[in-house]
Amino acid sequence: MKFVKSQKPNLFHYATIVTHKRVQVFRRDKTCQFLIDAIAGAREKYPFKLIGYVIMPDHLHIIVNPLAHNIGTVMKQIKGVSAHDIIEWLRVEGHEKSLAKLKLENPQKRSHQYAMWLKEFFPVELWSLKFVQQKLQYIHNNPVRAGLCNHPAEWKWSSYRAYFPHEPGSVPIEIDWQAYWKECPEV
Repeated sequence: MKFVKSQKPNLFHYATIVTHKRVQVFRRDKTCQFLIDAIAGAREKYPFKLIGYVIMPDHLHIIVNPLAHNIGTVMKQIKGVSAHDIIEWLRVEGHEKSLAKLKLENPQKRSHQYAMWLKEFFPVELWSLKFVQQKLQYIHNNPVRAGLCNHPAEWKWSSYRAYFPHEPGSVPIEIDWQAYWKECPEV
């Protein structure tokens, strides 16, 4: 899905990406780490400020402020790299049952046999600090609402603990404390 909305600088986006057939790909630390690595790589290739995230068994919620204003480019990069790496790892490690869940009924362009993510994603522009805080609270509490833990601090694959003093390396990927870009490119 090609998604272009506002081209305003320093705009926060809340996005959700969901796995194909809602397969619970992210029940293993290894697959969660692949997604974290894809987020880190996308951050380098298409700079964005990372405000918050949570990896759930079958989806990702993320809040970002992209430098180039295009949330679609950022999400395409995250989805593409994570899908490639996870599907390849499943193949190499012989996880045939997991691969079967991701198998496409009709192979797509370039003979893709598997899909990890739904093509669509669901971005929302966050126009106020209050809205950003509301969405951040929502994503941090998502594992609690799903019954995966009793408190957001217990969920490893979230930015919750990054907002409190913590040991270096104890959070999967650090957030940006300076959430706004000082200089934004002209549109």
